[in-house]
Amino acid sequence: MTDFNIEKDRLLLELDSEIISNPNNEVLKSLNRILKSHNSFSELNGALSRTVVDSLGFELKIGEKIIEFENYFSDFSNSIDSPDLKKLAKRLIKENTKITFFGKAWSQNTANWIYFDKVFDLKKMRNKMSFGENIIDHKNLDNKSGLESGFIDKKTGEGIIGKIK
Repeated sequence: MTDFNIEKDRLLLELDSEIISNPNNEVLKSLNRILKSHNSFSELNGALSRTVVDSLGFELKIGEKIIEFENYFSDFSNSIDSPDLKKLAKRLIKENTKITFFGKAWSQNTANWIYFDKVFDLKKMRNKMSFGENIIDHKNLDNKSGLESGFIDKKTGEGIIGKIK
């Protein structure tokens, strides 16, 4: 799984097939509507998984696939292509560090950044993570646009950002 829209379309096809096989199953129809309403992985909020667990159960294999889909795409680190930054994001998420923002940090930015509610010691983190040379330090000390520090991948433009203090 890597592309939200491709995986969503694949899952919708399977769901349509299940609905044809089970035309009276309103839960499947509801899951179909919920899934169609999501245009981005950032909109996933657990509704699909709760519907499967509460109403559909695991009698149909599609239920497991829906939960797997939602779990995978609800983890923002899975949307990061940079191996070094993905590893850092997964580590921070595993430590239960709160994500304060995910997405394009400003209008000219083309890559996703994940902002964490944590002070980053860039030197210490760099040594611990053994980043490749494509990972550069980032610091913004402008009070107007926000104090932040973190890492940017020069190849992908992605960033993992934390607080300065």
